[in-house]
Parts: sequence; C-alpha cells; structure tokens
Amino acid sequence: MIRDRRLLLGMIIVPMLMFPMMGLAMNASMSSVQDSASSIDLGVVNLDGGNCSGDLLSHLVSRGVNDQYYVYNDVELMVNGTEYPVDLFMVIMPNFTQSIENNGSATVILYTPLKTYSISEGIPSDVISGYIIEYQQSVLDERMAYAFPGQNVSEVKDPITLGSLSVVKGEVVPNSPSEITSQMMLQSLMIPMVLMILLIMAAQLAATSVAMEKEEKTLETLLTTPVPRSTILFGKIAGVVVISAIAVVAYVFGFSFYISSVMGAEGSSIDLAALGMAPTITGIVILFVTLFLSLVSALSLSVLLASFTEDVRSAQSLLGVIYAPIFIPALVLMFVDLGQLPGAVQAVILAIPFTYPVLAAKSMYTGDFSFVLFGIVYQVIFTAIIIYIASWFFSSEKIMTARINFKKARGISISRKKRN
Repeated sequence: MIRDRRLLLGMIIVPMLMFPMMGLAMNASMSSVQDSASSIDLGVVNLDGGNCSGDLLSHLVSRGVNDQYYVYNDVELMVNGTEYPVDLFMVIMPNFTQSIENNGSATVILYTPLKTYSISEGIPSDVISGYIIEYQQSVLDERMAYAFPGQNVSEVKDPITLGSLSVVKGEVVPNSPSEITSQMMLQSLMIPMVLMILLIMAAQLAATSVAMEKEEKTLETLLTTPVPRSTILFGKIAGVVVISAIAVVAYVFGFSFYISSVMGAEGSSIDLAALGMAPTITGIVILFVTLFLSLVSALSLSVLLASFTEDVRSAQSLLGVIYAPIFIPALVLMFVDLGQLPGAVQAVILAIPFTYPVLAAKSMYTGDFSFVLFGIVYQVIFTAIIIYIASWFFSSEKIMTARINFKKARGISISRKKRN
C-alpha cells in the first residue's frame, strides 16, 4: 500500500493541501467582501431636493459612501444596459421631506445591477439599506422626543430590555445560547466530517486491496502459502488501519486549518475552552475507542464484500452498500440531537455501529457518555461477529468461488427476453 504513490497523493497529500487552500480562499473572499462594503460608489437621483433628503445624503457621506449625482433618465439607461461607474443607484422619491415633516412615510428605492449574481454584488445594497435604517432611527427618535417630552427616547421605544445568558456546567456566562451552540457546531463539525471521510476511504482501500488480488490472480497464490488465512485477513485490516491513521492526521490538520480560517474571517470570539467546554482526556480516549471499533468493523465488512467480486470495479460498486450507514448518522447528528428524533428513528440510528464516533465527538463537549458507553459494548459485539464471519469465510474455499456478478445476471435476463 505504501509503495502505491496514488495512495500517498489521494489520502495524505491532497487533504493536507486542499483544505488549507480552501481556507485561504475563503478568508480572501471574506476580506474582499469586507473591503467592497467599506467603499461604495452610490449614484444618487434626488427627486425631492428638500432638507430631509439632504440630511439623508449627509448621513451617507459621513459613513464613507461616495455620492455621485445623476438624473432619473440615467437609471432608465442603466436598466437598459448602459454602464455607469457606480455600484448601485438610489432614487429619493418626490415629497420625501414633506412626508417626513408631516410624520408620514417617505420612499427611497435602490436599483442594483446584477451581472455575475455573486454574493458580493448584493453587499452594497445591504450596506446602504443599513445606513438608511440608521437615518430612519434618528427620524424616529426626533418624533418620539417631540411626542414624549422629557422622557428617555430609548426607554419609550423599548419598554422591555432582554438579557440572554447561558448556564454552562453550573456557571453563568454572558453569551446567548445561539452564540455558544453555533460556535460549538463549527468546532464539532470537523470531527463527523473527518470520521465520515476516513471510514469511506478506509473501506475503499480495504476492498480494493482484496479485489485487486482477485483480479490479478495473486490471492490464489497467497492462500496456498503456509500462513493461516485469518492472519492474511488481519494483516490486510492492520495495513489499512495504519494507512488510515496517517490519513486522519492529514485530514485533521487540513480541516482544522480550514475551520480556523472560516471562523477567523467571521470574527468569532467565543472561547469554548474558557467556558469549560474543552474536550477532556477521557472524552478523547472514548472517541478513539469508538473510532477504532468502527474502523475495524467497516474494514471487515469491506473485505467480506470485496471477496464476492471479481475485479476492482465490481468491488467499488458493491461497496456502496455500506456508504449509507456511514453517511446517515454523521449527516443527521451534525445538526440534530439524538433525543430530538422520534423513537423509531433513534433505534435505527443506534443500531448503526458507525453512529457512536459521532456521538462520542459530541459527548467530548457535553460530558454525557451514557449512549457512547453502551455503544462501545454494542460495537465490540458487532465487530466480533463481523470479524468471525470474515475469518470463517477466508478459512473456507468459498473465498475462491463466491461471486456476485451483475453483468452475468443482466446477460441472463436479456437472453431470456430474446427467447420470449
């Protein structure tokens, strides 16, 4: 396996380079969006000309917006495809000042030309809308001060002050639950993703190892040597485990860099370790135990399935049988807690042995290992059964004769149709 340079490239080098490059690209794109939001060229069509519209334009200039004045005909030309050196147009409708002074509702319309339909094209409109809302709040404050003289305007507008605190392991922390859960999901997202990718790649590696020997007729020679066939089975599993261990280090390194880049670009500041939510040594050990048992059971299943094929292509096709049990628990439990699922769905999820590394990854932060400890016992029993079946299969002559040939079955059905 190690001599195969394609393996080194696909399982180790690519993740160590791909994820950091993705993280750098994400960080650069976030920075470019922030830069574009800080410097906006605004085309202004002022159909009002009153004091209030002048105050609005002065407010926009104070926020760093570069105003360029046009007439309404320019907006019509822009709609028809004429290029202008502005990011968007703002039209202040007639009677803007009169409406505001009479406690009415004035109208401002933003026209944003879309060409590439990227997220960055909508940023200037969102920023200008935010500045207009700021001016709207100042107008509202003036109205409230006139209607309620001598009173605190902010208290009149907001009669209820809402404070949201979280209780984490007996400590009250000044963060809302959504802030903590979103931060925790970002950090715990890495582990299910890495586990899912690792199990799939390890299963492919194990299946390919057996199928390639059957395709090249070297398995027959190997089985005639005075080596116990169970030793051959465990040797293949052990080889894949070693390669997978190196691969998981590469994936953890690359994906950690990617997540830290995204979190840094978003400006996240909550330190989970300071809140007492850092993974413990016990949690890490339990995670690796569940991961090892899942890995061994997945490899045993892969070897067993590959033994029923004749070549590598058939093995890869048949291996899709175990993809769903690997994908489903990771994708579901990344976003939903197990206790929130219906009872029948919980039973199905818990019956899948590849569920427990994902549960262990979450338990490292919560400290609740009840399901995980039960899962370790279940995984030991399940893995022992799969290894026993695989060892029995390797020790029998069925390893040489067992076949699942889809092409042959398809050919038989076609010939029957022709005879009919």
